[in-house]
Amino acid sequence: MSLRSGYAQTIITPSLEKPVYLAGFGRDRRAESIHDELYVRALALADGPLTVVAIALDLLGLGRQHNQEIERRVNQEAPGTKLLIACTHTHHGPDTLGLWGPNDKTSGVDPAYLASLKEKIAETALVALDRMQPSLVKSAAVKVSGVAKNARDPKILDEELICLQFSHVFTKQPSATWFIYPCHPEVLWERNPHITSDYIYSLRAQVEATTDAPCLVMVGALGGMMTPNVIEHSFVEAKEMGEILAAAGLEALAEGQEEMAELSYQRKEFTIPLQNPLFKLAAEAGLLTADLSEADTVSTEANLLKLGRTWFFGVPGELLPALGLDYRRRMNEAGGSKAAIISLVNDELGYILPAESFVSPTNYMEPGDSYEESMSVGREAGPLLTQALEALLSKG
Repeated sequence: MSLRSGYAQTIITPSLEKPVYLAGFGRDRRAESIHDELYVRALALADGPLTVVAIALDLLGLGRQHNQEIERRVNQEAPGTKLLIACTHTHHGPDTLGLWGPNDKTSGVDPAYLASLKEKIAETALVALDRMQPSLVKSAAVKVSGVAKNARDPKILDEELICLQFSHVFTKQPSATWFIYPCHPEVLWERNPHITSDYIYSLRAQVEATTDAPCLVMVGALGGMMTPNVIEHSFVEAKEMGEILAAAGLEALAEGQEEMAELSYQRKEFTIPLQNPLFKLAAEAGLLTADLSEADTVSTEANLLKLGRTWFFGVPGELLPALGLDYRRRMNEAGGSKAAIISLVNDELGYILPAESFVSPTNYMEPGDSYEESMSVGREAGPLLTQALEALLSKG
């Protein structure tokens, strides 16, 4: 068996003919212009009968039920294909979760846009699958310091950039590049009215200009808050951050060796108690769609993808770096020479914290230092995700 890969992308920028509510900061932040297009970027991977499509989506997040619907749509034409849909978490794209509308009683989701979005994602994945051909891959890991900071706990930093480059077996020419870095795409901050993928825009542009091949970017353990280390929150700073990451990754990849890597994949479904009263109220009001049971639990999943000795753990929310570092260590010890966290895979449950550092807010409406806790399903999310990783690793 040998690795095959294929790539496709589609623009998903919403039209500004009607209000577009930008997700990620305060409510009623309406888009005024488009700085750069938003995309769905799909990298199809196959090894023998196993087929997985890694999808980078320029959105803040997408609920699990929508991701499941997209996978079912793809499986109608490509049975058995697994999707890893990872939102880039840009804070300057349309609301697809429902929490950033004009007021606290009105969703910011445009149903017509959401329906079109899901169809575009499925179609893009199918095109990527159709374009697969024998491929080589090389990977690299490099520490990139100074571009991000941890606003919650400055002493805990995960600064590793994971990079992969795929090339055609026969031509040796790059066919796609994949970058993963743990930082919120929020250089432009809360007053920005322009649709943009933030620093990811310039990162991809620089890589593509250098390699003459498409680039997809995902985010690692960005919770806690791993945020851009900038002063003015300007497009100039966003451009500089993206170019720094692109240069570091390309330099690291230049030293890598191509290989015929074996592909493997596992998924673990589990449930988490919903302990956040704000999430419950939002779900009851119809603002937040979630797969809730009568017992107030949320169904979600964890994903483990292995490509040779480069391993990827896909988590269903915004993982704090303390857990990210722990999970990467566990994967290293289990055999992954390079270990990456991918946040916001097939779900968006908010922040996922270590139980020992979880301090429930006295007032969820004014959480103070417990902001991340106020935007989390609850204390059990971290321990249950850890158990899911342990179960996946134990299967070999």
